[in-house]
This record gives sequence, structure tokens and C-alpha cells, in this order.
Amino acid sequence: MQENRLERTLAQLPDVPGVYMMIGEDSRILYIGKAVSLRSRVRSYFQDSAAHPLRTRSMVERVVDVRTIVVSNEIESLILEANLIKRHQPPFNVRLRDDKRFPYLKVTAEPFPRVIFTRTLKDDGARYFGPYTNAHGLRELIDLIRIVFPLRTCREPIDGKRRRPCLQYHIKRCLAPCVGYQAEDDYDRLVDEVVLFLEGRQDALLARLQNDMCAAAEHFNFEAAAHLRDRIIAVRRVTETQKVVWRSRIDMDLIAVARAQGQACMQVFMVRGGKLLGQEHFILDGTGDVAAAELFSEFLKQFYTARSGNTPSGSEIDSECLGSPLALRAAREQESPVALSERTRRRRAAAGAAAIPKEISIEALPADGSVIEAWLTELKGQRVRILRPQRGGRADYMRLVQKNADQNLKAFLMHQEATESASANALTELAAALDLPGPPHRIECYDISNIQGTNSVSSMVVFVEGRSKKSDYRHFKIQYDRGPNDFAMMQETLRRRLRYLRNDADRPPVGDGDAAAAAMEAQAARKERFHQKPDLLLIDGGKGQLNAVVEVLHEMDMWGIPVAGLAKENEWLYVPGNPDPIVLPPNSAGLHLVMRVRDEAHRFAITYHRQRRAKAMTKSALDTLDGVGAVRKKRLLTAFGSVSAIRRATVDEIAAVKGVSPALASQIKTALNA
Repeated sequence: MQENRLERTLAQLPDVPGVYMMIGEDSRILYIGKAVSLRSRVRSYFQDSAAHPLRTRSMVERVVDVRTIVVSNEIESLILEANLIKRHQPPFNVRLRDDKRFPYLKVTAEPFPRVIFTRTLKDDGARYFGPYTNAHGLRELIDLIRIVFPLRTCREPIDGKRRRPCLQYHIKRCLAPCVGYQAEDDYDRLVDEVVLFLEGRQDALLARLQNDMCAAAEHFNFEAAAHLRDRIIAVRRVTETQKVVWRSRIDMDLIAVARAQGQACMQVFMVRGGKLLGQEHFILDGTGDVAAAELFSEFLKQFYTARSGNTPSGSEIDSECLGSPLALRAAREQESPVALSERTRRRRAAAGAAAIPKEISIEALPADGSVIEAWLTELKGQRVRILRPQRGGRADYMRLVQKNADQNLKAFLMHQEATESASANALTELAAALDLPGPPHRIECYDISNIQGTNSVSSMVVFVEGRSKKSDYRHFKIQYDRGPNDFAMMQETLRRRLRYLRNDADRPPVGDGDAAAAAMEAQAARKERFHQKPDLLLIDGGKGQLNAVVEVLHEMDMWGIPVAGLAKENEWLYVPGNPDPIVLPPNSAGLHLVMRVRDEAHRFAITYHRQRRAKAMTKSALDTLDGVGAVRKKRLLTAFGSVSAIRRATVDEIAAVKGVSPALASQIKTALNA
């Protein structure tokens, strides 16, 4: 059936530009690509005479379906392809390792903007600078900016209601716009200076500060002139540390790649105004036998998509994987030329022009280099060139970039080898101690957190190959409410988790051509996030907690899953059927692994418990009223000041609040005075 469905899909492919997604079993996206002609490009994968590389052949063997999104031109397909790869991280695409975790510096789009640290790109009109690979270095940069440029750091609404400035004003870290000590125009001018600083345009910034200082001195405002002088000194101190690498005031990025042992490292040197502002390196996944030109093509698209913030929110591209024609239609509408054009204009005005240089030097020119050039030119608003220097100063400097790439890749491989060796030893030792059939590749650990049975929660943390996989972490709000009973709470947690462990054979087959059933099955597969079977269940606790879990395993006929309990007092391991503890040596790698897993489960549970407890402590009597949500609650408290004042108010006074009907006002009055 799957072969027939795939053949029909290939026969119906349109001869237009677009993006295609190779779909494997369980509706998993294996590969995402773009094409000038979807029909020609996709069908070429399945021709018997095609001489594909081993990696491509391996991917094609797993394909059970192909989905497409039609666009208007190559640039749109390039943008959509980069966004979808970033969103879904297909295993057969070249992709930035841990790209979603890269930190950014964000200049918010609110009145009186702030400079903050973030790891999330949103289409909110803010300016994003990055990505940075060193979070500590970015935090130091933000601290420096806050010292040199006195921007506000709080989320205090600037509404004129605050009467006194906070401590930040008194230590000269903020000019207190919240109490009217600084006008919005003056504040915006300060934000412009920050942006110049972040863009590397220190000369323009210094010239502006110098003029402001002279103007302040001419008007005998010597205190303001002194502050500007100190700011000039701080900016010059930072500028002096930047290495001049080019005689001309050129803006360019130099990118080189190093490859070894199936891994690739991209090194980027960022030169602005002829000065080296910074350098970053990125480890790429899925490189395999990919040619250098294709490697640079994929990197340029993903890197500059991230730097320019040209990334849609998750909701915008969730629907294209549902598999139904309606979902594909919705995806095409959301990625329409008009929407893309509007988003591009917003990004260009916000961050695109600053993030993209006029010149990009690389080691191998990609086949779609002209399309990438046109896309970057559109983002920046002026001509962007992609070059491959072969002689002269650029070629000499590219060799320096290459040396840095080699060094960073070597350091990464050494660290990876040491980490994998330590993890393998720990897993092997743990398997021997617990008499497991093999090393536990996936370990799930559970912990309970509550105070005398209140705000009870539990946590599930996952370690794969000895390393935490935070995307699989889950927390549970315990429904058991009959007092403190850790055993019952642990049983509830395991029941709620293990019910998702059902075999694919238990699922009803999807009929050939049944698009609605296929879409529902794909949606169910995504929701069943617990479908992976653990190799070891680790319980935070001793014999009591372990026996409670064993009861659940027998009850659900899953007694074949290995389970162990780790008692905190002596760090002893307990397994079913053995009354004596398993005592591992204090220096045991296996013991250190299970302790790290247990501590992580405890941390995750405690964090969620504190969140619930804090929320419960700030609960208002209005939260229990039907028909009073967050918006009405805020309006009522703003109008009356407190719940006591609302109790004293008349029904007519309550009904005068926007959004509150007379009937609802009567209900509120009755409920609060009951």
C-alpha cells in the first residue's frame, strides 16, 4: 500500500518551484529540500539509474511518502527550506548542532526598550544580535552595555504612576524614565547608541558622543558632559581590543570549514569596518559524504536565517506536517509571497541589514550561490556578494580562519571522545551491576515533590547514552489528593507514563488513500511523546518506592522493563526480587551516573513544585469565580484596588467595569460576600 501511495504521489507532483519533505515511518520527516521543479527533483531520487551517494540511498530506502509546499520563486523556497530545517531538524539534512540553544542579545520593541539575553527568536519587532556560542561571553557583553549605556533593566510599566526611582538610578545605571526623569526621545537616542555599538560602528558612535559632550559643555552642563566623557572612554577601551585586519573599512564575514571523522566545523570571522569584531565556530550534524559546496550552501542559509531573525514562530509551520491537503493549503497560505515580503521588510528594518555584511568569503561556491546572494541582498537592502578568494590578502586571511576551524574541530573531537568513553564505561558498569541484558541506552528517572501532600508534583527526566535529553523531560501535576503518600503518587505517575507504551502493531492500520485517517494518525503519533521504551526505570527511593512501581509494571503487563531504586541515605541500589542492596564503590562511574540522573530528577521536580507553590500563594479570591478570567480580574483590581474594595462596592459599580455585565456583577458580589 505504501509503495502504491508513493507512486501516486510522485505521478502527481507539479512542475513548479517549492519545498519537498521526505517522510518516513511514523510520519517522521527524514529530509527537507527545495527545487526549481518539484516534479523533476523529487522523481530523480527514485530513478533506478541514478547514482546517489550512500547517504542519499539510505534515506530513499526509508521514504514512504513525499509532501510538498508550492511557492512562487526560488528565493521563497530557499527561505522556507531553511526555516523548516531549523524547525524540524531532519536527520538527513546538514544542520547546525544545538542551533535552537544558541543565545541572542535582544533589544526589545517595547516603549523604552531593554537589552536582554534570550534563546528564542520571535517575530515581535525586536532587534536580535547573534547567534553567540558563548553564553557567558554574551552575559558579560550585556553587563558592559548596562554599565556604559544606562538603559532600564526592569519591566516596570512607564505610565507616570511611579513616584520614586529605584536603586538603579542612584547608582547611575538608569536615568529613571519611570518617574519622568528621562524623556522618551532621549532614551531612544541612547538605544540608537547601543545599536551602533552592537553593529560594530564604534567610529560613528564615538563621533556622536563627542558632539554631544561638546554641546553639553558649551551649555555649561558639565555633569552631563562628564557622563558622556566616561562613556567615550569605555567605548574606546573596548574598541582598542579589536584587531585591525583590513586597511579599508570593509564589512565581511570569512567562513572556512574543517572536516574529520565524519564531523564538520564551520569557523566564522566577523569583520566590520576593517576590524575583527568576533569569531564563532559551529559544529554541523549530518555532514557525512556531503560535498563542500553543498555544505556551505546549507550553512549560509541556516546561519543567516538565524542571524537576521528571519524565523517564523512554531505555530506558523506546525500545520504542514499533518499530511492532509487542508494542512498543506494552510501552510502555503501562511508562507505566501505577500506574507514573506512583509516579514522580510520588518526584518530588514529591524536587524537584517546589520547582521549581514556586504561580502562573504567562503572556500567553495555553492550551486545555488546566486539565489542565496539575491536572498541576502533582499534582506540587507543592498548588494551582497559571495566570493571564493584564491589569491591576495583575502586568501591569506582565509588560511588563518581555516587554522582556527581545524583547531576547534580537533578540540571538539577530543572532548567528544572523552565524554563518550566515560559514558560508555558508566553504562557498561551499571549494566553489569544490575544484571541488565545490555547497557541502558535510555534511562528514565522519576521523583516526587510535595509538602505534606500539597501542590504535589512528579518529574520524569531522560538520559540517552549517559547524557540528559531535556526535550524529553516531563513533569506531572499529581491528581492524588488524600494526603502525603509518595507511594501512591509514584504509582499514579508511572501509570500515566506507561500507558503510552503501546506497540505500533496495536494501532489500527491506515487504509490506502485515507488522507483523513493518515492525518489523525500522524497527529496522534506526535502527541504520544512517551512512545520510546526505556531500557531502565530509575526511581528516587528505596524498597518501598520500588515495590510500588513493580506493582504498576505487573498491573500493566510491562514487568519486562528493568527497574531499580536509588536510596539517598547510603546511595544503594535496589532491584526487584533481591532484598539486599547493590553497593557500588564510591569511585564507580556507574554510581556517579545514577546519582547525576537522580539529582537531575530531584532538581526538575523541586523547580516545578516551587512554581506551583508560588502560584498558590498569590492566588486571589477572584480566581475561583466563574466568568472572571485574567483580563477581567486585572480590570476589577485596577478599578477598585483590592478584593475588599470590590466586596464593599455595589453591583452597579462593579458592572461599570469594562467587560462585566450586570448579571456577572451580581454573581461576583454574591460570591465574594458569601
